Amino acid sequence: MAPGRVKRMTISAIKLVIAVVVLWAVGRHVIRVMGGLREKGESLRFSPGWLAISGILYLTGLGACGVYYHRVLQATAGPIGLFAASRAYLISHLGKYVPGKAMVVVLRVGLSTPYGASATAATVATFYETLVMMASGCVIAAGGFALFSGPASVGFISPRWVRGVIPTEHLTWLVSLALGLGFLVVTAPPVFGQTARLIRKSLAGARPEPPPPISWRLMGEGLLLSGVGWILLGLSQLAVIWSFDEEAKAASLSLLPLVTAGVAFATAAGFVVAVLPGGLGVREGVLMSVLAPALGADRSVVAALALRLVWVAAEVLAALLLAPWIKPHTRLTPHDPASNPSTP
Repeated sequence: MAPGRVKRMTISAIKLVIAVVVLWAVGRHVIRVMGGLREKGESLRFSPGWLAISGILYLTGLGACGVYYHRVLQATAGPIGLFAASRAYLISHLGKYVPGKAMVVVLRVGLSTPYGASATAATVATFYETLVMMASGCVIAAGGFALFSGPASVGFISPRWVRGVIPTEHLTWLVSLALGLGFLVVTAPPVFGQTARLIRKSLAGARPEPPPPISWRLMGEGLLLSGVGWILLGLSQLAVIWSFDEEAKAASLSLLPLVTAGVAFATAAGFVVAVLPGGLGVREGVLMSVLAPALGADRSVVAALALRLVWVAAEVLAALLLAPWIKPHTRLTPHDPASNPSTP
């Protein structure tokens, strides 16, 4: 057996083991908590209105990031319109539920090129927007954890031997900040410029064109737009909590720093630990742990699971509404891949 194949099989086996462990741990926690709720005789009622608001806030938050995807494409020689870029961005999010996450890139590129974007530009823009979003999210998470007055920690990154060195209330925001700094380094124009060239070379049959120019200003725009998006995603989680927890409404927006930090950090964790589609299991486990000190173990489980369902429903609905809006006649330009047979 070829060494390369052995390596791929080994990596796949390791990912499978991690995925099973994650699902087992999160599933066990969920079953235990839900069993406790039944024993207490508690029943939860959700407000459809707040769930609808949560879905709208989520799509609006993604829309802010879609605007940045458009801004990156605007820096290329073949820019496309805002609606076309936003449409491609929102629909492509369904691709993250396919193992490997490559389908996000495939969908976004496929939905962008008919409107004039080149495959190379759309691919690079997809990678860059995602990395900037993760950088912004981790930095916001660090700030949110630092601002929250109550205890906030993620159990699996705060074992007992670590707590003796770094206080629990500081550990989570330090880990978030470290991840954020790592993503910021990767997205810095001089560093990502090299990455963009590697991406271009890896595209078989792509025309020889320079990668999109990434400037510090463009990076700054992305951090700001993504920051707005994360706050809206935090409000989306808060709306889910308000849909079933009357006590949480009394806290009003005081929970927003913790909730936004939890959503951002949990999403980044699901992105980094890419063993299951859409960060399934990892994101829920982190979010439950972060929200538990403020909401309690039972309500944090409900909040995390309900958020997943609301977001998936919103993504499917957005795709169903946007998919029919296909440009009837696409004018080919020198930058349109269809005008060059060598472009895939």
